[in-house]
Amino acid sequence: MKLRTRLSAIALVLFACAPPLHAADAILDEVIAAARTRGVNGHLPDWPVVEREAYALLAASPGEAGRTAAIRHVLGALKDGHSFYMPPPPSSVPSGAAAGTSTGNPAARTPKPIAQAHGTVEGVGHLAINAWSGGSAETPAATRDVRDALNQSLANAPCGLIVDVAHNPGGNMWPMMGGIAPLYDEGVLETFQGRSGAPQVVNVRDGQLRMNESVFPRVELPALVRKPAHLAVILGPGTMSSGEILALGFKGQRNVRFFGQPTRGATTANASMRLSNGGMVALTTAHIQDRRGVIHQGPVVPDETTDQPLQAARTWLVKQCAQH
Repeated sequence: MKLRTRLSAIALVLFACAPPLHAADAILDEVIAAARTRGVNGHLPDWPVVEREAYALLAASPGEAGRTAAIRHVLGALKDGHSFYMPPPPSSVPSGAAAGTSTGNPAARTPKPIAQAHGTVEGVGHLAINAWSGGSAETPAATRDVRDALNQSLANAPCGLIVDVAHNPGGNMWPMMGGIAPLYDEGVLETFQGRSGAPQVVNVRDGQLRMNESVFPRVELPALVRKPAHLAVILGPGTMSSGEILALGFKGQRNVRFFGQPTRGATTANASMRLSNGGMVALTTAHIQDRRGVIHQGPVVPDETTDQPLQAARTWLVKQCAQH
């Protein structure tokens, strides 16, 4: 009895002296909760272990550097290959740089427009659709920019159109796909299916892009100057995320052929989370089913693999033109 009492007393002393597992971090806790409940692979990790490891990273390097390492560890545990974290931007402008500017590569200072109409060659138009990550307030204007560039590409293109997403690493898919919506066949393009809840169906009706029954983006757009009979889509390893989703919308469409190299393979749907520290998490929340209802996994593969996709696409379109 005395031995048991002494052991109990020792245990109480050790318990009282033991430090807490970790000090709470509201931002990291928010990411962990979202990953567990909303992540498409949120049911897979051993969360007590992942949380303990994440907090160890935070403790090893307090501040934003440690938090970044911890959040990226949490997202990596999902193993979806698409979730990612962008830490908050630096709060101060480097010395010698004027406010509103950035240093380094000039190309990084001036991002490409969301869409670019390149010259028409042999009656074939060429439209490049680039990465774009604006929010809902900027989406209508961006959608109009895509439609305007599309019409420029089609104006003198009787033999068809090249849609080039070879260098599109993603962003906001809605203005990209909304601007070119009439190029898609009417009906279901893709379905987003998360861990729970009703599927979200991306479709085209009356030339407008919709999510389920709702038109989005809601913006008045000019009609196409012409409807191309055939389309060529150029892919590459730089095609990721929304660039891949745009391309997947054409898969199975009879007047479309794909050229180039396999894409990156980030063919899942992400949802953005803006955190209170100014950082942003893109969390993979859904698998994507193609128009046949088959879950797409991995890269989008071209019909014709080539290192000269622009020339191959143009040759194919000119041939189609000559047959009609």
